[in-house]
Amino acid sequence: MSADLMPFRWPEEWKSASLLELIRGTPINCLAAADSLPFANPGLPFFLLRDDSPPPGVALRDGLWPQVQVTERGSNTAEAGPTGAPWVDANGWLIRLARTLEPERTVWLTHQPPREGLPPRPEAYSLAVAEAAAYGGRWVVALDAALRNGLASGNGEALAAWKKLLAALDFSTGLARWKDWEPQASLAVISDFSGANEFLSHEFLNLAPRHELAYRIIEKSRAAQAPLAGLHAVVYIDAGPPEGALRRRLLDFAASGGLLICPAGLPVSSPARTAHGHNIHAHGKGRVAMPQAEWEDPYLLAGEAHLLAGRGHDLIRLWNAGTMDYSYCASPDGKRAVVHLLNYSRRPAAHQVTLGLARAYRSARFYAMQASRPLEISKARLGVEVSLPEFSVHAAIELEV
Repeated sequence: MSADLMPFRWPEEWKSASLLELIRGTPINCLAAADSLPFANPGLPFFLLRDDSPPPGVALRDGLWPQVQVTERGSNTAEAGPTGAPWVDANGWLIRLARTLEPERTVWLTHQPPREGLPPRPEAYSLAVAEAAAYGGRWVVALDAALRNGLASGNGEALAAWKKLLAALDFSTGLARWKDWEPQASLAVISDFSGANEFLSHEFLNLAPRHELAYRIIEKSRAAQAPLAGLHAVVYIDAGPPEGALRRRLLDFAASGGLLICPAGLPVSSPARTAHGHNIHAHGKGRVAMPQAEWEDPYLLAGEAHLLAGRGHDLIRLWNAGTMDYSYCASPDGKRAVVHLLNYSRRPAAHQVTLGLARAYRSARFYAMQASRPLEISKARLGVEVSLPEFSVHAAIELEV
């Protein structure tokens, strides 16, 4: 089954089947390439990476090499984003969206290491593996030229880097037990995520983590029947206000006490007050917020949505996280949860990272490469807090009520 496959992109310059020995007995259990292999009978399943004909049960997505961008290739100076914070290339949103749109498929990310600049360090490969696994997908493992050539020639340094990559793959297989748990958030984003709505909706999902804004994703055609329990706010992001059954559903959501953020044009008659670029109307027990000007900037919209919803409704918070991103999911029965933390700087944080959660979990356990230990939980004003051990690339915190 596609969910059990761990794909490896076979290098074009590897012409000898003897190099298959590098893979024997490892977590890698299938090969992939844009074209055919240079030999027959590899002894492993082989798939072509073609968007028009993906492997059975697989959704292919061409992501970005996960990293903190730098101003110059090979330099250590981070490129700043709109707020002056380091800018991060991340793929969690892409995997989550693909899984929402094609829930019956396993997502494979097909990005490759950068061709320019210094060869990626082993930690960079570990991040690529961990990021995909944390969001329930797979990265099609691909090697940079120096590592490909080094492995083919039996170079000791290349073999040591290969072993570290395999260790990351081995660790990622243990994350599969959480892959179908549901994302936790008090805000949902509704869109068809295509056509004229693609840019704004995709970039909102991409940039919301820069505002520490957690969200659920709901595809518009299913939104009228989708469960909204536990949500405080809904962002309907498509052009023009919702119509028909979905309009009634979302207005009922607001009337019951929720916040609906949507384009102007809904028939709400109460006087408006203005805040964060939106006209806010009382509607039953809740509110409807419509923009004073047409939405154009997804980064600005994500920040305004967070301010309108209120940080007091956040289910998760991080302190001293720097360039980290997270995934927060819960088991179907709601009794357990996991928080994945991905460190795009690939260096331990300068100060101890603290995880805050609105739910009063009773136990927590920390998992990282070659590390596992219980954590102390402290009561806090908004729930509980957990101080985390140092880690460089990826950590998972499993929680129980």
